[in-house]
Amino acid sequence: MSDISSARIIPFPRRAAPAPATAVPDHPPAMDNPTERLQRALAALERAVAAQREAVGQWRGALQGLRGNVEALRGSLSAYDEKLGTLRGQVEQVNRSARGLEAWADGALEAAKARPDQPK
Repeated sequence: MSDISSARIIPFPRRAAPAPATAVPDHPPAMDNPTERLQRALAALERAVAAQREAVGQWRGALQGLRGNVEALRGSLSAYDEKLGTLRGQVEQVNRSARGLEAWADGALEAAKARPDQPK
């Protein structure tokens, strides 16, 4: 318990008081009449609507750009599909030729086995 008397208490620092506002509002709220407040509110609403119109216009422009990109992609995919169709036809033709050669080679081997006079 003797340690308590030798402890030193450090106070928490206090926050500084907020500086007084230097900016004076355009219209003190207490002195406004309802007509002025309504006019300011309508002006703020007009600014908000104008900003929203601009944002919607930009959004529509972005959609048009996206539409163009999708159309270009559709054209590219269509051309790619056409090339793949051509390639499939060529592969099928090569496959038919390979099957024909395989059948011919099998027939030649069978014919060679059937001849007793040929050396093996």
